[in-house]
Amino acid sequence: MELRLLRYFVAVAESLNVTRAAAQLHTAQPSLSRQIRHLEEIIGAPLFLRNKGRLSLTQTGCGLLPKAKEILRTTENALMEARQAGRAAHGTIIVAMVVGPERLLFSRAIPDFMRRFPDVQLLLRTMTSPEQVEALLKGEINVGFLRGPIESDEIAYDVYMREKVLAVIPEDWAIARKKPVPLKELATMPHISISREVAPAVYDVVDTIAKRSGVTFRTHLITENLMTSINAVASGLGFCFFAEYVGNIVPRGVVTRSLDLVPAPELDLLVAYRKDDRSASFSEFLETVRKFAAMIQANKQRDPDMENLLNTDRRVQEPL
Repeated sequence: MELRLLRYFVAVAESLNVTRAAAQLHTAQPSLSRQIRHLEEIIGAPLFLRNKGRLSLTQTGCGLLPKAKEILRTTENALMEARQAGRAAHGTIIVAMVVGPERLLFSRAIPDFMRRFPDVQLLLRTMTSPEQVEALLKGEINVGFLRGPIESDEIAYDVYMREKVLAVIPEDWAIARKKPVPLKELATMPHISISREVAPAVYDVVDTIAKRSGVTFRTHLITENLMTSINAVASGLGFCFFAEYVGNIVPRGVVTRSLDLVPAPELDLLVAYRKDDRSASFSEFLETVRKFAAMIQANKQRDPDMENLLNTDRRVQEPL
């Protein structure tokens, strides 16, 4: 029996709704129904009672559910351990990042680690924050640079950088000449949001800004990533909010401005990892990241109003 049949069964059994289960599994509802019937044929007994479109588990289904979940959990754990062992044997660390702050890592932490450990291979992946959490839980990556929230007892995290939230505005807007920008005036202009499914922390901080300033933003466009948002701003379609590192990557015609909100809203860039990852190369990588995180924080305390985080990172003392 294929494991995917058990995975399909568990999804339907837990939701008792084929439509929701199909969406969760990213498959078509008719296909999912056929797979469930195929599993019932293999077992030789119905797993669900179907009454006027409503599902419930049969006695056979109730008996199978905990066993199927245990099989899937055991298989997933075995695969995760095999992946970790394989990477450790080959000296490979898989690092995932959200789009945008890569240069903050490429400028210091990663080059320093590569110089000191030339035999360790780094594989870099671009993933959204929710994708990174899922990949960490499955053991598919060693470390992720992401925004929160992280709600799992299996994952630990440190704050790599705490950044002010800035407004990203077309340079030719009159409000771009104001420093800081007044939020009540900004709220009269079209807002570009990023999907909560992609970037929940960024989405939620906009709601926090609105509540603290007593305004409602007019969201006209929702994007799936940072660069699409910035390009939309460059096209004059509206403004958006992001962490201050975007000042290093915005194109011509786009500016970043602080907000007239005290204290300034902030976003954390986290470095997250599995608590049970004990490989020596990963431990060294994590210590390197922590070292540069402390340096960045020390520089921010000396110059809390700095606007160019990348230049500040370049000013940190070379590690001995």
